[in-house]
Amino acid sequence: MRPKRQTLAQAGRGDPNVLAHPSYRAIPDCLFPLFTEAARKEYDTLARLLYDAGHLTADKHRSLSSYVAQFDNVHRAVADGKQIRASTFVQMDKARAALGLDDLDKPIAAPESAPINKFARAGFACRRR
Repeated sequence: MRPKRQTLAQAGRGDPNVLAHPSYRAIPDCLFPLFTEAARKEYDTLARLLYDAGHLTADKHRSLSSYVAQFDNVHRAVADGKQIRASTFVQMDKARAALGLDDLDKPIAAPESAPINKFARAGFACRRR
């Protein structure tokens, strides 16, 4: 049986005259202006994580921008010596939960036929010296 032949697009040698849609070429900028370097790094890190996983949709981009704007406000308030409102953290938590970052790194479940470790619930053994 002959192996399946790769297309030029799969091999990375597509037509040079065909350009990808801008949303497939670059990560979009934050919707809000960011004033601190920590917020810019947070945006870049999370945007890259979502983009590489293929989860950077328009809705998640809006949630990411909202989260990073609150993150930026916290860092600016700390730098200015101002008190941070509790509602800021609540808004940050809601925006971060909307991103669904916990779903990206979930381990794959073991097959049902996998043997069960009888020591899994007991924790680590402790030796006395």
